[in-house]
Amino acid sequence: MKKLEKYNKKRDFSKTNEPKGEIISSKAKNLRFVIQHHKASKDHYDFRLEHDGVLLSWAVPKGLSKNPKDKRLAVMVEDHPLDYIGFEGVIPKGNYGAGSVEIYDKGKYIPKYDIDYGLQKGHLQFELKGKKFKGEFSLVRMDRKNWLIIKSDDEFASEKVEQEDTSLPFKTCDVMLATLSNKLPTGRDWAYEIKYDGYRIVSFCEEGKIECKTRNGNDYTEKLKDIAKSLKQINEKSFVLDGEVVSFDEKGRSDFGLLQRSLKEKGEIYYVVFDILALNGKDLRKEKFLQRKQILERVLAKAPQNIIYSQHIIGKGKQCFAFAKKEKLEGVIAKKTDSVYLGNRSEDWLKIKCYKRQEFVIGGFETSEKNALLSAIYVGYYKDNKLIFAGKVGTGFDEEEKLILNKKFSKIAVKKCPFDKNFKKSEQITWLSPKLIAEIQYAELTKDGVLRQPSFIGLRDDKDAKKVFLEER
Repeated sequence: MKKLEKYNKKRDFSKTNEPKGEIISSKAKNLRFVIQHHKASKDHYDFRLEHDGVLLSWAVPKGLSKNPKDKRLAVMVEDHPLDYIGFEGVIPKGNYGAGSVEIYDKGKYIPKYDIDYGLQKGHLQFELKGKKFKGEFSLVRMDRKNWLIIKSDDEFASEKVEQEDTSLPFKTCDVMLATLSNKLPTGRDWAYEIKYDGYRIVSFCEEGKIECKTRNGNDYTEKLKDIAKSLKQINEKSFVLDGEVVSFDEKGRSDFGLLQRSLKEKGEIYYVVFDILALNGKDLRKEKFLQRKQILERVLAKAPQNIIYSQHIIGKGKQCFAFAKKEKLEGVIAKKTDSVYLGNRSEDWLKIKCYKRQEFVIGGFETSEKNALLSAIYVGYYKDNKLIFAGKVGTGFDEEEKLILNKKFSKIAVKKCPFDKNFKKSEQITWLSPKLIAEIQYAELTKDGVLRQPSFIGLRDDKDAKKVFLEER
């Protein structure tokens, strides 16, 4: 059988992003090795040595040891192409070797004698020059495919059991934000997800300790006790997830108002996760979007029911948006399939809404004889450090919400109008320090910059009022 023929027969390269098996003529003096951590059906390490245009490969269930007393099993598998030496990523479900592959160590190696002779005799000796593994090792064949890999007793030998560093590579991060768009991008360069209506939450997990933070850095861990408890059950040492905390109505639609009631009344709350930013000590933010999603799907495969993996489709944006509109959802998010995770607003992610809706800052409220608690709120947005008036909102409040809002407003009342516009003095208007944020749905913004047919959805406390601007496209 020709070299790499077995490798190629086992793989469908239209379904896996592994490199195709091509023999590369190589007379390199500096031979390379790689150790890859392969989380497949059985977690193991793959040890590969460059030789004669391919990578000689062994699966090592327990990984290499620095202790000369350890004799670790190494199962010889098919040769791999040289390009595999830099491969990291996720082999999709249904494919041979499905699971995540991460480079654990790599570097140069020096054979102690001819490799072909060693393969024939069943005994290879070599010196590794990696970051984690250094010094001499031997591979000793027991039968046709089973070998033992043994560390030589040299200056790099150690009986100490070393633990892999799985601590979080970062403890805080800025979230990636989507840019509002009126046009739906098309093509297979874009992936499409449903836009959920809730609180954006980044969760940090390290050795069972959980922190759930809003995009503004507010700690919601106490409010989301059930979510935090479920995150502890995910079988990974450390990870950082990005998603939306939501509540679903009877038709399966996320509902911001329902979420707020669920938080108060301990109703059903779910964490819809659409990205993974770190896993077991490795920062994933520079990995491509689809690669991160593949890793995320594996991590959440056995997560509790209140932790939901956000599905995506590729190349069917129009169908996705039509579905969102038909089901009266908020909209869709389009993401470039090769986008890295940036901690800012980017056009690599676009949001296309089924209706107009965004947050506004509350700068005052109005009462009347009929509505002594609250008849309307005055809202605006920031531009050039000025609070721009965007109109009054007089619908969407029930009596309970009016009472709650009135109590909150009484604590932040001020004498001076916070808006950039002059208003006639009125006993019915109370100005407020611009600290509270309201989610508002509306038909359009008039030429005068005033909201038409606005309706109050709820208060938000997961964002900074100073960062509320008018989303325009």
